[in-house]
Amino acid sequence: MSRATQFNHLVEMARTARLPIVLRGRFLTLFRAALGQGQTGIDAYRAWRASEPLEAADEIVYRTMPLLLATVDKAGIVDADTRKMRGVVKHVWLSNATRVRDLVEADRALEAAGIAALLIKGGALFARDESYMAKRMTGDYDLLVRRSEASRAIEVLRRASFRSHGMKVELFSESDYDRDIHAVAMSRAGFGRAIDLHWRAIFWLDDESFTEELFRTAERAKLLSYEVLIPGLAEELAIAAMRPEPADQKEMVFRALEVVHVLENYGDKVDWDRFRAIVTRYNGSLFAAQLLDVVAREMPALVPDGLVEQLWRYGPPGKSVEIGLRAVPPAHRSQWQHFAVAFFASLRAQFKAPFRLLDWLRLPGAAMAAFDASVVHFPHLHDAILKRVWQQASAATHPLRGREVWFGQGFSIPEDEGRWTDHQFAVIDVPVEARSQAFAAIELGVIPFLPPGTDSFRFAAYTGTGEVFRIVAERDDPMPFKLMLKAKIVGTDRRKIVVALRMLDSGRPMDIGHSIDHRLLGLFVTSVAVDGVAVFTPAAAAP
Repeated sequence: MSRATQFNHLVEMARTARLPIVLRGRFLTLFRAALGQGQTGIDAYRAWRASEPLEAADEIVYRTMPLLLATVDKAGIVDADTRKMRGVVKHVWLSNATRVRDLVEADRALEAAGIAALLIKGGALFARDESYMAKRMTGDYDLLVRRSEASRAIEVLRRASFRSHGMKVELFSESDYDRDIHAVAMSRAGFGRAIDLHWRAIFWLDDESFTEELFRTAERAKLLSYEVLIPGLAEELAIAAMRPEPADQKEMVFRALEVVHVLENYGDKVDWDRFRAIVTRYNGSLFAAQLLDVVAREMPALVPDGLVEQLWRYGPPGKSVEIGLRAVPPAHRSQWQHFAVAFFASLRAQFKAPFRLLDWLRLPGAAMAAFDASVVHFPHLHDAILKRVWQQASAATHPLRGREVWFGQGFSIPEDEGRWTDHQFAVIDVPVEARSQAFAAIELGVIPFLPPGTDSFRFAAYTGTGEVFRIVAERDDPMPFKLMLKAKIVGTDRRKIVVALRMLDSGRPMDIGHSIDHRLLGLFVTSVAVDGVAVFTPAAAAP
């Protein structure tokens, strides 16, 4: 075999390699039991019942209980817990229906304010098929609004007596909607009746054209007696298929069951060409392939022949490695794994069409661009990376509405007194009015993460002056710890100061039994001042 033939053979193997199995263990068992497909469903149900008591039931069991009970009824199975399961199922429809009133009132409040809202995920499925309300309990109802209307939509709901859960939305600045936050839970009657207000339909897809496409192709439907707007069939399938990662096995089960229900009832109406175009256009073919593969392995007749393999081929080499890495929960990934996930995601985003033979010629350049995009996760060359992070932020134009400080990269949600960093690297963008100045003095007030038994916290800062500042904050230092730095002013039209920070001693409170907080905490920024003038304080953060 010639070298050219060997090369072509390797390319074909990489192109046609089958997607690895992503749904595993208990979750695969529950999925099969909920599907109730003949003896396979019965065996899966019995395996689940033998492996855990009903008293240990978690969210996935409760939300799929009606489907599990349907499997029981088909097989004529009766055990000591069957009556309890029937009791749970009696409340499923009532629970779903009770929360519809809050959803409708939220939707009406938004409509009265001139804000269009789209019902997505489980709620859209109920509106398409009301009978499904008795077959699955939804965790919440999800309304999608356009990103440009997100802050106003939240304020409208707050005036309608809805309150946020888990986030203090009243402290949000406009730039918070452009970060990794994609929704906020709001309700009138506690978290159990929450409505998730989304400004991105899928958490990882920050593309406003996708939202516009969803609204453009939306359909009118009725949820009980109320009219709502829902995605088209192909769009509804795309949202479900592109959403879950392998690490989130619970979400994968829920979305796979949603896909099964849609295809069983409306499969002949699905525009598969449109579905394929959506998931490839928005870089979701890898996720869609894995989810549809879960369905196709159990119910092959529902998924068009060759579709999974076609979607799988859309990505460049490394797909199986990326899937394997994404099977590790983010909080448990090593720094190398975080880097690899970011690298492969960036690499994949550069190939919008099926990966072909000639694309191998593009691969080295694409790999360099992917490395640069994911460099913040690289485990070595820390000073060089800190400077590169600063350069990237200096060149970027963030959507700073007004003159607010931007905490978009490496920072958590706002809190009463300031903001925590939650990554190893973090960036603060500070708009400045100075037209002729080349440098300014910037002062940060910070409180370091100092768990019991820790006396100091180390971090580094870079502001474009050529020097990497290394700082140690001691427990005995006055707090907030005041950090004064000389900073370069960058930009022409919109001038700003960029402060890039690197945490050396960050930690997760949950890892030390300090609390259930899973964030990687480093510095809590309480104030920012430029040339002695305060530009960020907790009071200034509130609208």
